Amino acid sequence: MDFLRIRNGKVIDEDGAEARLRGTCVGGWMNLENFINGFPGVEYTLRQTMTDMLDPEMSAFFFDRMADYFFSKEDVRFIRERGANVIRLPINYRRLESDDPPFQYKESGFRKLENIINLCGEQGLYVILDLHSVQGWQNPDWHCDNPTRYGLFWQHPHFQDRFVALWEEIARRFGGYPAVAGYNIMNEPVTSSVYSRFGFGENPDWGLLNRVYRRVVEAVRKIDPRHIIILEGDVFSQMFK
Repeated sequence: MDFLRIRNGKVIDEDGAEARLRGTCVGGWMNLENFINGFPGVEYTLRQTMTDMLDPEMSAFFFDRMADYFFSKEDVRFIRERGANVIRLPINYRRLESDDPPFQYKESGFRKLENIINLCGEQGLYVILDLHSVQGWQNPDWHCDNPTRYGLFWQHPHFQDRFVALWEEIARRFGGYPAVAGYNIMNEPVTSSVYSRFGFGENPDWGLLNRVYRRVVEAVRKIDPRHIIILEGDVFSQMFK
C-alpha cells in the first residue's frame, strides 16, 4: 500500500493520484461506548464493576475475548468487500497506557492494534488511528470515557504531557506502516468543558487548543514526517474559526 499524504487540500498516493477515502468507523472495539455496546455509563466504570463482581483476572479475560470476537479478520474482509477502503479506529488511551504508573505502555493493547492494522493492510484497507479518549478527558461526555463531566485534560499539564508522550509512542511504533492513513489526534475536543457539561462551547479557548495541537504535531513530526495528521475543531469538532 502507498503512504498517503495531502497536496492542495486533497489526499493523494505516492504517484500523486487522488485517493478518495470511503469507509466506516469501528466504534465499540478499543473504545467502548454505551450506545454501541449496550451498557449504562462509561467504559471505566463498567470495567471496574465487572472487576468488583468477578475478579481482576476473570474481568480481563472477559473483555479480552470480547475484543477478539467483536472485530476480527472476517469483519475486515466484509468491510473491504462492501467497497470501503478505510476504517477509523477509535482508541481509549487506557488500552495503551496505564494510569498507575503513567507513561508505561501496554504491549497487549499495542499488539491488538498492530494485528488489526496488518489484517487491514492485507485486504487493502487503510486505517485512521483515532485517539477517542485522552488522559484527563478532552470533553465532558461518555464517548471519551469520562465519568465526571469535567474535561480535566485542559487544566492539567500532567495529562497533556502523557497525551503527547503516547502519540510519540504511537508514531514510533506505526510510523513505518503504509496501511495507516493518518493520525486523528483527538476526537471532539471541548476546551470549555473544564466548567462541566453546563455552558460548554460558549467560550472556546483557541489559544489553549492551538498550543496543545502545535506541541503534539511537532512531537509526532520529529518521529514520523510522513503520515497525515488530522485535527478536529473545538466544541465536539463543530468550530474551526
